[in-house]
Amino acid sequence: MHLDLFQLLPVRDGVGDQEVIDQAWWEIDAAERTGFGTIWLAEHHLSSFGLVGAPSVFAAAIAQRTQRVGIGYAVAVVPLHHPVRLAEEIAWVDALSHGRVHVGLGPGFSPFEFAGYGIPLAERGARFAEGASIVRGLLTQDVFQHQGRYWSVPEVSLRPRPRPDLRDRLYRASSSDASLLEAADDRTPVLLALKSRDEIARSLRLYRERRLEAGASLADIAREVARFRLLRRVCVAETDETAWLEARQAITWENSLAAQVHEGAPAQQPEEALAEVNVPGACIGSPLAVADELRALGALGLRHVICWIHFGNMPFASVQRSMRLLVEEVVPQLTGGAEASRSVPPNPAFATSGAPNHTASD
Repeated sequence: MHLDLFQLLPVRDGVGDQEVIDQAWWEIDAAERTGFGTIWLAEHHLSSFGLVGAPSVFAAAIAQRTQRVGIGYAVAVVPLHHPVRLAEEIAWVDALSHGRVHVGLGPGFSPFEFAGYGIPLAERGARFAEGASIVRGLLTQDVFQHQGRYWSVPEVSLRPRPRPDLRDRLYRASSSDASLLEAADDRTPVLLALKSRDEIARSLRLYRERRLEAGASLADIAREVARFRLLRRVCVAETDETAWLEARQAITWENSLAAQVHEGAPAQQPEEALAEVNVPGACIGSPLAVADELRALGALGLRHVICWIHFGNMPFASVQRSMRLLVEEVVPQLTGGAEASRSVPPNPAFATSGAPNHTASD
């Protein structure tokens, strides 16, 4: 099982934007040092729900700060971009990173964010279908042109030229059966979100059945599923009780903020007790419990989990603790101790002060 890192950059109460950005750099530096696979950036706009409103700018900065980790769009909200511009930005970030970019494309969902860009939410599906086709065409074809409802593109070629293997690093976000089946038909690797393990198993069955109907072999399907990425909220603590309490507090705050920002709901405290709060798509608990959950996901054929560690108003000290326990206690359980050399000694990368580390190479 390979672990990636998800970054949304929520701004919790009493913390400024710059501090949140500095904390994100700490996570990236720690991920670069300790073997995480890819840093995935969530695009959101104009609110404290998530600061990454210019994902290509952030991605380019990560490309220059790091040497090893992949850099992922999770997802590029296609309807909020001119697709030619988005394709150019992706090509540039891939060149700057020497081929470390992974690209998830999605339609977005937020009425607030669409309104901020002056784009009707009702057009999101059609704009996504057309825009994603343009982005993919520009990134995978030497010469591309398009005449459509929303955009027209004369015969053009991207510069810098995309690497040929970039086509294998293009993903589709899937939250419905229809999008999953379309991905199966296109043989496009999928980004799966915060569904329960049973729901994920059902989605994988649908994918496998569709590919079998198309004549794919079981070995080919297994290789395709192994390329999928699955998003999971992750909180690791010394005890299950501590981890679940922190996770439920953080998701309660996040749900309230999301309702305010994306749906225009009034600010209010939820009435349900913390013990009843649902945390979807969770790998939460002690190192043993989290390792067991990751093994269960691996048994479904998945090989990549995107760890969303800094969610809601999770205290930064808890984020640091979760990353440390993942590296030092969870990963060795998954590898039989083969990764013990990644154990993190006391150093600035895991200091509890929250001070960012601004050096990628030390």
